[in-house]
Amino acid sequence: MYNLILQGDALTMLKSIPSDSVDCCVTSPPYYRLRDYGVEGQIGLESTVQEYIDKLTAVFREVKRVLKSGGTLWVNIMDCYAGSGKGKGQTTPLSEVQSSNKGILSIHKYAMVAPESIGVKPKDLIGVPWLLAFALRADGWYWRQVDIWEKPNCMPESVTDRCTNSHEYILMFAKSRRYYFDYAAINPRAVRYRR
Repeated sequence: MYNLILQGDALTMLKSIPSDSVDCCVTSPPYYRLRDYGVEGQIGLESTVQEYIDKLTAVFREVKRVLKSGGTLWVNIMDCYAGSGKGKGQTTPLSEVQSSNKGILSIHKYAMVAPESIGVKPKDLIGVPWLLAFALRADGWYWRQVDIWEKPNCMPESVTDRCTNSHEYILMFAKSRRYYFDYAAINPRAVRYRR
C-alpha cells in the first residue's frame, strides 16, 4: 500500500491512474460560485449549475473507473444561494490571501448566481449537494449516505433573514452494491471493547 500525490487538472490526472487500483477517494471539489482560484478552466465558475454538475460527474466517472469494485467515494460539498442582487457592488478584497487567488466570490465579479440561469427564484437555496447526488446516482453510483460536518466555529454571515450555515455535507457513494466498510472501526463501543 502506498500514497500517491498527483498535481494538476483532476480529470487529466485521473486518466493516468490504472483502472481498479484505488480503495477509496475522499475529496472536496471547489464549491459552485464560492471562490475563484485564478486558474483557467477551473471547476466552480461554470455559468450554470448544470454545467458544474456535469463537470463533476465527468470527474467522478473517472474516479469510479479507478476505484476497486469494493471502493467508496466521499464528497465534501456545500450549497449556495441564488443571488438577490444586493451587495453586488463590493469589490474590495478582504485579505492578501484572497487577493492572491482573487478571493471569495462575494467580492468578485462571479459572485452573483443569476436565478434565471438555474431556474430558481432570487434568494433560493440551490440544492447543489442534492443535484450532484442525483446525477451521480443516475451515473451508476450507489448513493449510501449523507453525513453532516458540523462546524461549531463557523464564519458568521451578514444575513439577517435566516440562520448562519454551520455545516457542510459529506456524501458517501459506493462503486458496487457490496463494498468495504469497517463499521467496528468507527463504533465507539467496539473500539473500547477491542482494547
